[in-house]
Amino acid sequence: MIASEGILHRRTMHYNRIPNTITVYLSQLNGQNLRLAENILKGLLHRTDSPVEPGTILELKLGTISLSGTIQIPVKVIRCDKISESEYDLYMNYTEKDFNKIQEIEELIRDLS
Repeated sequence: MIASEGILHRRTMHYNRIPNTITVYLSQLNGQNLRLAENILKGLLHRTDSPVEPGTILELKLGTISLSGTIQIPVKVIRCDKISESEYDLYMNYTEKDFNKIQEIEELIRDLS
């Protein structure tokens, strides 16, 4: 919460959903102890067919068929919601490791949405 002019405001996270037009690869980073980027209130939301435990650190690779190369960034799973028998929504926050790629990912999502 943030106190502003005597009024308390709850800081809320904004999650950008990764569109289906972006290829997503997730792999667990073992032995990693990365800190969340607490000074930004943005994260990513991805629908997947496998549940992932909250607190898990993943390497997220994003790409498209039309782009040569991928964007890679470590993320931490904050929440995993079961949507159906075979679908889960992963809420992932950025870590402090790669601030420079956050803007690149947000632009890619915006362009392909």
